[in-house]
Amino acid sequence: MTRPNLALTALTALSALTLAAGVGACGADFNDGGGSSFSDTSNWTSADTTGGGTSAADTWSSGGGIDAVADASGPDIGPPPPPEQEVDYDLRTPEAGARYLYIPSAGLDALVVVDATTLAVSLVDVGVAPTLVRALPQDRGAVVLNSGSDDVSIVRPDGAGGFRVRTLDVLPRHNRLELSPDGRFAFAFYDTRAGGAAGSLQDVNAVRLAAGDEAVLNVAVGLRPTELIFKESGQLALFFCENGISGIRLDELVGDTFLPPVAVKANPFEKPIDREIVVTPEGRLAVVRDLNAPVLTLVDLQTAARSTLPLADWPSDLEMTPDGGTVIVPMKASAQVAIVAVPEAFAWEAPEPEVPAEGGVDGEEPVAAPENPYVTLVPTGAAFGSASMTSDGGRALLFTTERGTKAVGMLDLGSAQAFLQPTPKEVVSVLVSPDGRMAALIHRDANDDAADLRNVPAYTLLDLATGYAKLVTVADPVTKVIFTADSSELFALMPGSSGGRGLVHRVSTTSFAVIDYETPMAPVYVGAMPAVSKVAIALDDPSGWITFVDTDDGQVSQVNSFELNSFIR
Repeated sequence: MTRPNLALTALTALSALTLAAGVGACGADFNDGGGSSFSDTSNWTSADTTGGGTSAADTWSSGGGIDAVADASGPDIGPPPPPEQEVDYDLRTPEAGARYLYIPSAGLDALVVVDATTLAVSLVDVGVAPTLVRALPQDRGAVVLNSGSDDVSIVRPDGAGGFRVRTLDVLPRHNRLELSPDGRFAFAFYDTRAGGAAGSLQDVNAVRLAAGDEAVLNVAVGLRPTELIFKESGQLALFFCENGISGIRLDELVGDTFLPPVAVKANPFEKPIDREIVVTPEGRLAVVRDLNAPVLTLVDLQTAARSTLPLADWPSDLEMTPDGGTVIVPMKASAQVAIVAVPEAFAWEAPEPEVPAEGGVDGEEPVAAPENPYVTLVPTGAAFGSASMTSDGGRALLFTTERGTKAVGMLDLGSAQAFLQPTPKEVVSVLVSPDGRMAALIHRDANDDAADLRNVPAYTLLDLATGYAKLVTVADPVTKVIFTADSSELFALMPGSSGGRGLVHRVSTTSFAVIDYETPMAPVYVGAMPAVSKVAIALDDPSGWITFVDTDDGQVSQVNSFELNSFIR
């Protein structure tokens, strides 16, 4: 049922808008089923610690890193380093669709639907205590997980200004809700990492969303699923579980079933430590790293064959190029990153050493084992433990969330070179723009910050091609950051003190100009709506307050005087 539209206020502008300035491989019984370069690296320092080769720029000297970079020396592999702890600045609820903004209101047992073009607001009755919402593609509606009634509501526009709702029971205590890219299925399951009352450790509900043929299917997967991804152009669903990967093609999902996991490690009793998995686009091959052993594992998801690749050090992160042909592996303890060809590096075998000719001299020095030609080790000059790949796969931004390092790096995959850029403060999170041109670095306060930066929240705008960096200091910490879909702008939220005023920064990614939007209450959500060229910002207002910023002409409008804040946790 759709409740009548509520009274609202539309404004054309906010009053407070101001402009401010070598390795071998083992396990060869494995069968396989244009990076960009730096045109101008004038602000990057070469990380080549050998002193050979060319510097990134004549004005910078190459050498063993820069000041304020944590010591990463030591050839021996010691114990594994602590996992990177990147702060997540991506809020998943509410959710912005193409035209509608969807906000689950646990206090009203309703889904609040805001039309970004007309500013009309509808309250759609769903189940008890809705907590998660996912927008269907092409404005076909939304799917809501209701934690109070253990069911899922499918909300669709009825063509007459209202909404139709179909609610289906699911298993209790699910706390994750994901959609297939084509909107054919929703998947609800319990993720142990999300907290709350314990649910089933292996049961997933697949909700068929076809209009008139909606149904809930029971799917059993591996133990403790934590992630769901889609491959094969969105037609293959893969659940990452503690004991392997469970998968099914959506066309084969026609009834209740179970999905035995494909093991990703030889030891089924091994408890994964900081495990990470990446999968090739067609869904055939998975590469696995963890802090249980300094190796990578390649898994054929069709045959269940595994192959391992020893590494020179503990792998602290894992990123795959969009074509699936390369993975990069930061190894922060030794200040290196490995560039690994997939699957070639795993299939390569070192040739047998040559037998000395008859009559050779005893005691000759043994011939060194050849290096794997499909693995390139690149010195980074700093203890970087995390990487973020650009969308074209040509570069990766290197950083660490550990204390003691005030720098970021840039790995150019085409030249297999790493470059350094000092930062005035430590980094806790990095967000790369969709087009790969720039990144936002969110900083941590540190005791050894310069006097004028100590206890000063800040973020940095970084141009990846040149290394130019602009530090933006703010009064309150940044809590949410998004780029628009076309990468033309960045929005950063700073809620401020509890109950006080807040601030939103709108940043041009071409000029790095910053516009301040002072808000009467703390901003708690920001979401891009590219189909209507708007960005939605929700404020922590008991009566409800949503602000829309038009990214074409800069006009600002708002809707308020309705209860929205019950989704805030």
